[in-house]
Amino acid sequence: MKCVQWVKIVFCLILAALSVYLFVVSCGVEYPILIAREHVRFRQEMPTMDSWINSPFGKLKNYVFNVTNAEEFRSGRDKRLKVQEIGPIVYKIVGFNDILERNATNVKYSKHRYHSVEFLPEESVAPDVLNWTITSTNNVMLGAATKLKHMAPLSAFGFDATFMMEDMFITDTIYYFLWEFTRPLLQALSKMSNMRANVAVLHNALKDKEEIYTVNIGPERGIENFFRIETLNDEVIIREQLPHTKRYKPDQCPFNVTGALDNSLYPPFIQPDTPLDIVAIESCRVLPLTYQRQERYNGLDAFRYTLLKVNQTPPACLSTSYGIKLPDGMFDVSQCVINDAPSAFSMPHFYGSGYNWSEHYEGYTPNAEDHEPYILLEPVTGIPVMERYRFQSNIPIPDLRWFSSKLTRFSHMMIPSFWYEFEMGQLPGFVTALMWINVNVVQHMQPYCMGLFLLVAMWSVLKAIRVACGGIGYVGLFRKVCCGDMGTVTALETKFPAANLSLAVAVK
Repeated sequence: MKCVQWVKIVFCLILAALSVYLFVVSCGVEYPILIAREHVRFRQEMPTMDSWINSPFGKLKNYVFNVTNAEEFRSGRDKRLKVQEIGPIVYKIVGFNDILERNATNVKYSKHRYHSVEFLPEESVAPDVLNWTITSTNNVMLGAATKLKHMAPLSAFGFDATFMMEDMFITDTIYYFLWEFTRPLLQALSKMSNMRANVAVLHNALKDKEEIYTVNIGPERGIENFFRIETLNDEVIIREQLPHTKRYKPDQCPFNVTGALDNSLYPPFIQPDTPLDIVAIESCRVLPLTYQRQERYNGLDAFRYTLLKVNQTPPACLSTSYGIKLPDGMFDVSQCVINDAPSAFSMPHFYGSGYNWSEHYEGYTPNAEDHEPYILLEPVTGIPVMERYRFQSNIPIPDLRWFSSKLTRFSHMMIPSFWYEFEMGQLPGFVTALMWINVNVVQHMQPYCMGLFLLVAMWSVLKAIRVACGGIGYVGLFRKVCCGDMGTVTALETKFPAANLSLAVAVK
């Protein structure tokens, strides 16, 4: 045989062997598991890596409340505050994750949530909304009264003298309340202590906080443990809540981050009963996700999880704020806000809380559609496809009967300062396409691929035999197999004498 024939034969046999190998391997593995094992290796070359590095990304929508009857409430003519919601006030948010260390079983990275913050005037309620003037409760005065009532009950008399020049309501621009909220007394105290003078909500909330996560990666740790946290800032307990560990048992305080997630990636093959907790760094706690239902989103079936349940009883260590018992549906966050001010988080408009807001307010419209925080998670890949992270910050007020009359009427109220919604941006098109393929193609392609491997193996073997036999066709190969080897193929020809078709016709 010629050299070319040998090359063809060897190539066909190699192709056949490879096809048989792939068929045998396919018998012992499941393609979705194989893809998932590669996904949890979290290699730099993974196509989803760029999307993860530049996360979180999306829009931060802020809402403030304008008090429309301040004079009537101050004079006692109105018993309830009338509030008008203003928003959204929208900012574009882009963060990034900086990988510090990595090996086959874990990765250590620093999360910067608010690397870029850009005001979006055209997507806000009005382009000049930051210049609008609103009237708000004097939350500096109310927070200080609440704090002193708990720490030094007899300070009420000196408190009134100290805040003599402060009004119970403040009128200024929305920009002032979001970015430059300060008072003369705060400025004076900040010079003598570590108290911060600027207590504006966005000014403090969007500051970069230290977040250094060490998380599990790689199939050796189990794909069900992918991206579960080992440590946060090299500790297993959230730093701000370390004092609580001395007074409460671990099951009473959701501060241990081990096994929780940072809400950027989740393990593959999530089931409705898979335990999922996320670190909510804004509230210095671990939040358990509660499965609600399945939803269709962008051509994918996703699981919907809520971050708070209606009338959810707060954990024991978060059930009070400066001695004030919090209603169900709220939890204390005073350890992680500016100046350790009395503060409790709830769902916006007090939705799902046990607080009877209608006793003190007019104007709130709590409902699940607008105010329930939730996450949509694609369960096969473990990638979030949509998130609406919604929370309202409130100041719980105790009984202020020993303070001045202007403060007494705020007794037992929950004073909301603002609420916000982080709306996750759309995933890049190539990430969505890969997810769709993983969910809708890889899940069903294994039997077809195994059949293809068998066909390729059979064709390759037959091709090698045909080349070895001199390039005969399939018919010739069939005859050789069925009739045996006959050596040189001889064609039999039968000849018949030609009939004399010419007839001599004599015409007489």
